[in-house]
Amino acid sequence: MKSLRIVIPAYNEETAVASVIDRVRTACPEAEVVVVDDGSIDRTYEISRNMNVEVVRHHTNYGYGRALKSGFKHSSGQHIEYFAFLDSDNTYPPEMIPQMLDSCKKEGYDIVVGSRFLGSKSRMPLIRRLGNRIFALVTSVYTGHQVTDVGSGLRVIRASLLRDIENLPDGLNFTPAMTMKVLHLGRKYKEVPIEYSERVGKSKLRLANDGYNFLKIIIGSTRSHRPFAIFATISLPLLAFGVFLGIYAVIRWLEGSLFIPSFILTTLLVSLGMIGLLFGLIADMIVGLRRLIERLLDREREFERAQSETVRNA
Repeated sequence: MKSLRIVIPAYNEETAVASVIDRVRTACPEAEVVVVDDGSIDRTYEISRNMNVEVVRHHTNYGYGRALKSGFKHSSGQHIEYFAFLDSDNTYPPEMIPQMLDSCKKEGYDIVVGSRFLGSKSRMPLIRRLGNRIFALVTSVYTGHQVTDVGSGLRVIRASLLRDIENLPDGLNFTPAMTMKVLHLGRKYKEVPIEYSERVGKSKLRLANDGYNFLKIIIGSTRSHRPFAIFATISLPLLAFGVFLGIYAVIRWLEGSLFIPSFILTTLLVSLGMIGLLFGLIADMIVGLRRLIERLLDREREFERAQSETVRNA
C-alpha cells in the first residue's frame, strides 16, 4: 500500500510536466503520483496521461488551490497517510521530498515546507524575492512563528491536515493561507532549505493582483484567529504617537508655553489606542471561547461515533 501521494497541479505546462513527473518517480518510486490538469489548452493532459500516472482533469481553469484540493481528494483505493505537492514548472526539487517526509514521520511534524530562502541557490526574480520577504515578515509577526517562505509550492503534510485546509482559497493564495492556518492552529511546522530553479515556460503569477491576495489572506486569517494582533497593529502606533505628543506638550508646559490642542490630541490618541487594545483582547477571548466550544463539539461527535461503532459491532 502506498502511504504517500504526490500531487502535481499543472496548467499549460507541456514543456516541463514530463520532466517533473520523471524526477518525482525517480526520487519517490514508492509514492502515488497524481497530476491535476487544471483546464490546460496545450498538451499537458495528453503528456501526463502517457507518463503512466494518475491524472485528474479539470475542463475549466479553476485555480492552483482548487487543483491541489482535487488531487488530495482523488480516490484511488490507496490508504494515504501523507501528501506532498510541488509545481509542474521544474522550479522545485522533488529530490527533497524523501527528507521532508522523514521529518514528518520521525520528528512528528504536521507540515514540512521547502524554503526557497534558506537554500544557497535561488533564481527567483528580485521583485518576487522582495515581496516574499515582506510577506514572510508579516506572517512571522502575526503568527509568532519564524517563517521565511510563506508561499512555497513544495510541501509535505499529514493527511490529518486535510480537514483544516479544505476551505482554503482556490487561487495562488492557497499556500500562504495554508501557512497561516496551520500556524494559527498550533500545528507542528518546519522549514527546510531547498534550491529554487528558474521556471520552464511562462509564469502564471500576476505580481500586483496575487501580491494583494497574499496580503489579504494573511490579514484575514489573523483577524479570524488572532484578532488582537490586528487591533494592536492599528492601536499601538496611535498610542505611541499620543505618548510622544504628550511628552512634547508637558515639556512645552514646563517651559511656560501651555498648548491646549496638544493635550486634547494626546488624550484622544491615547484613548483610541487603549480602546483598540481592549477591543482586541475581548475579540481574542471570544475566538478562544469559540475554539473551546468547537473542540468540545468535536469530542462529543467522536464519542457518539465510537458508541455507534460499538453498538454496530455488538
